[in-house]
Amino acid sequence: MLTIVPRFLRDPRSFFESIQRGEEVKSKVLALAVSSALFLFVYGFVLGLAHSFWQALAAAVKMPILFMATMTFCLPALYFFSLALLSTRLKMLQVTAVVLSGVGVISFLLLGLSPVTLFFVLTSQNYAFFQLLAVVFVAISGVIGLYYLWRGMTLIDQDSPSSWGRAGRVLLAAWIGLYAFVSSQMTWRLSPLVGDPTQPFVLLQPSRDNFYVDVIHAVQRAMGLAEMAGTSVAVNTVLVGALCLLPIALLLLGVGVLIGSRRKVKREPPLATPTT
Repeated sequence: MLTIVPRFLRDPRSFFESIQRGEEVKSKVLALAVSSALFLFVYGFVLGLAHSFWQALAAAVKMPILFMATMTFCLPALYFFSLALLSTRLKMLQVTAVVLSGVGVISFLLLGLSPVTLFFVLTSQNYAFFQLLAVVFVAISGVIGLYYLWRGMTLIDQDSPSSWGRAGRVLLAAWIGLYAFVSSQMTWRLSPLVGDPTQPFVLLQPSRDNFYVDVIHAVQRAMGLAEMAGTSVAVNTVLVGALCLLPIALLLLGVGVLIGSRRKVKREPPLATPTT
C-alpha cells in the first residue's frame, strides 16, 4: 500500500491504462486512500509540533480529514457533470481512482516536505510564518497533484475520444476551482492546524472571518505590517475578493503550464482501446 504512489509516479500511464481496463480498481482505491491518509498524518503531526504535542496530534488527524472530506464533497460533481455533459463511460470507482491519484501525489510531496517543515519548527517561533509556510507547501503540492489528476481524466476516457476536448477541459478547470474553494473552506472549519503558540491548545476554533482574511492577516503579521484598520470597507472587500480568486488562478495557471510544457516535449497518443 505504501509504495503505490511512488510506483504510480514512475509510470503513471500504465496506472491509468490499468484503471481504464478495470484491473483491481478497488484495491488501488484502497491503497491510495490508506497511503494518502498516512502521509498526510505525518505531515500534519510535524506541522502541529510548532505549537505542542497535542496540537500535533490534532493536526495529524485533521490533515487526512481535510483532503478526504474535500474529495468526498467534490467528487460527485465531477462524475455527474461529466456524465451529463460529456457522456463519459467511466464508472464512479474509476473516477475515484483518478482523483485519489492526484491526492496521493499531493500527500506524497507533503511527506517529502515534512523534514523542511520540521527544520523551521526547530529554528523559528513565528506563528504567522508557519501559517504561510503551510499554505505555500500545500499550494505547490496541490498544483502538481492536480496536474496528474488532469492528465488521468483526459487520458482514461478513451471510449469517448471527443468528450475531453474543449468542453471537457472547461469542465475540469471549473471542477478544480470548486475543489480549491471547498478545500479552503474546509481548512478554515478545521482550524487551527498550526496553532498559535501563545494560546492554549484548542481542537476547533475557526476565526470570525474566513480562510482568505486569515491569510491576509498572516501576511501582515509575517511582514511586520500594521493592521489596515483605517482602510475603507470597499478597499478591504477588493483585497479579500482578489485573494479569494488568487489560489484558483494559481492552480489553473500551474496546471496549464505543466500541461503546456508536457505537450511541447511529447504529445501523448490516446490510450489503447481494450480488447473484449
